Amino acid sequence: MLGLQWRDINFDRREILICRAITIAELTTPKSGRSRTLHMTESLTAELFELLTFRRRQVLARGWKDTPDWVFCSDVGSSIDPRNFSRIWERLRRRAQAEGIRSLKLHATRHTWASMALESGKNIRWVADQLGHADPALTLRVYSHVMKSEERDLSFAEFGPKRPYTAPTEIEADGGIAQPPENIGGPPGARTLDHRVKSPVLYQLS
Repeated sequence: MLGLQWRDINFDRREILICRAITIAELTTPKSGRSRTLHMTESLTAELFELLTFRRRQVLARGWKDTPDWVFCSDVGSSIDPRNFSRIWERLRRRAQAEGIRSLKLHATRHTWASMALESGKNIRWVADQLGHADPALTLRVYSHVMKSEERDLSFAEFGPKRPYTAPTEIEADGGIAQPPENIGGPPGARTLDHRVKSPVLYQLS
């Protein structure tokens, strides 16, 4: 968050490029050592665009030369010191605790997003890319508890008696009545005598 600059945001494509990070010691690369592209929701896109509009108004109000590069900047337009950001979050946690709300660390928001994404059925590789995990196996180990442990929808394995052909015949293209091809799967004389092939279900169970 602290390393994010406005040039990293593509509002048209609703994407954010994560390519730098700010630590207490220095400006550096993300923890994974490589950049990645995140997809934004419509609401997040709108929030950031509203923030950009606010920043542009601040240029005149505060006498800045231009809009600060940093999306989340200090009162003078510079990058935020991570220690100051941590203090702000700790104050928010104390206020939440006083209101009877579970007080969580900021990193918990990342786990919440990943858990919700996987519970909704998002692809494990896509979630791993969004989190910056080089290996989806790591994502699977960390978040396996939120994934479905049992699946009863087996409709994908059902074979109907009249499955459609993958492409129309020449007669179909001309508006005529299609006839099934006589010799599917091999040259003349190569048809199997195994009657079970006519029924994929029987062949599966045999």
